[in-house]
Amino acid sequence: MKKTVFWLALLFSFPVSASTVWNDWQTVGKGRLTWGFWVIYDSELRTPAGTFQENNDTLALLITYRKNINKEDLLEATDDQWQHLGLPQSRRTLWLAELASIWPDIRKGDQLVFVLSEKGGTFYQSGEKIGHSIGPDFARAFIDIWLSPNTAYPQLRMQLTGQN
Repeated sequence: MKKTVFWLALLFSFPVSASTVWNDWQTVGKGRLTWGFWVIYDSELRTPAGTFQENNDTLALLITYRKNINKEDLLEATDDQWQHLGLPQSRRTLWLAELASIWPDIRKGDQLVFVLSEKGGTFYQSGEKIGHSIGPDFARAFIDIWLSPNTAYPQLRMQLTGQN
């Protein structure tokens, strides 16, 4: 009995990677962002149950890039989306500086994953955490780029949330 308890304690003492968890989640929807005739990225929304509800705080957004995008362009596009959503300049400036310390330049075929939880959000590249976790308000503002009813890309939102 003591050996069984020891082995179980040892087994459960190792942290489970969040990337392992979201890999097992169910797909809610998939979408593609294009600009003119260019495909920018393919995206997929996953949740533990495979359904989306407004203000869901447990989900993963997977983005597979179909072209090279340097970090500065990615930051500028993020700022454009936050402006569209009406976020104040002071928050955008602070959060963009944080993202600049986390995000890499993107190469065609790279996949970035954003995992949202009630504690905030974490970015992954190739299954490995990049940078530091971000707080709940920042994380919600980030995911709202795709999931807010006021997104600049309502068709993509519908695809991701399984409404199309």
